[in-house]
Amino acid sequence: MLFAALIVAFAVVARAADVRMEPSVNVFSSANWQKEKVIDENEILKTTFVLKHDQAAMADFEKTLLDITNPQSKNYAKWLTHEDIKARISPSAAAVKTVTDFLASHGIPEKDIEVTSMGDMVHVAMPVKTANQMLKTEFALFRSVTQRNIAVPRVTKPYYLPSEVADKVALVAELIRFPALRKGATIFGPEGKVKGKVGTDPEFDSCGTKCDDFTTPDVLKTAYKFNYLTTSVPGNSMSVAEFQYQYYDEPDLTAFGTACGVTATVETTIGGNNPKICEAGGCVEALLDIEYIEAIAHPIPLTVIYSSTFSLLNWASQVNTMANPPLVHSVSYGNDEVQ
Repeated sequence: MLFAALIVAFAVVARAADVRMEPSVNVFSSANWQKEKVIDENEILKTTFVLKHDQAAMADFEKTLLDITNPQSKNYAKWLTHEDIKARISPSAAAVKTVTDFLASHGIPEKDIEVTSMGDMVHVAMPVKTANQMLKTEFALFRSVTQRNIAVPRVTKPYYLPSEVADKVALVAELIRFPALRKGATIFGPEGKVKGKVGTDPEFDSCGTKCDDFTTPDVLKTAYKFNYLTTSVPGNSMSVAEFQYQYYDEPDLTAFGTACGVTATVETTIGGNNPKICEAGGCVEALLDIEYIEAIAHPIPLTVIYSSTFSLLNWASQVNTMANPPLVHSVSYGNDEVQ
């Protein structure tokens, strides 16, 4: 009897040493995603441990950013280097080591652990069995109810970390939240025109008959009172971020440019591009992103940064590892807000 009581006591102490992460989240499903099955324990799962930042350092960093971006400040345009930023806000080497040692203690080899250049995220690849044991949770496969070819692994209940690790980690990404999938192709009416509202100003008719009554570059130009650029300052650059099989193709960019009297070109592509996807209508969002930023800001060079994952953190890591990242980033992406 005494032995059994001791076993229970030890179990309670062991659980007390674990910290439930993201305790405000109590929903582990979504109407937009159908739970299919428990994932095979040998399947490889990729996730990211996001380390905590010192809040005082972050507050000081925000003040610095506001100062150097204020044209009225004497410090205006005294831009920070990557190393400057890292010195100001990156978690300590000891904090990073706490996380990497924790991962290694679960048998994850060094080659499957990657610390980002800013030292504030740790990417890891591991078998589902290891993840279940490490995080004291259970993963299942969830499939989109609208796009049946897309499935993601997510936990079905809360996850935990040892207190000494939880003290250094803000969250473990890609465990709880579901992606908000973008809508499919635009539907055209019987006359080949997009179904939608009717505009009254001539700018709404400036891109040809297929786009009558819709927001064109000329609509934006008139509404916001800007002129199309003809030159750009050397060194200027911009980018759009694309996810979820959102690619682009040159024929569509050319057609848009011809119809609307603007130029839409891509200078650099990072992460790959598959134009064939566009033939099935899978590129609508990416094409809109590219066409409209180019219509407004060409000839500033445009970079398309593509991520095959459903992760803003992976996109941020891509940007952080670039030696000379674009100066302006346009990103339109989010999660299913069920949680």
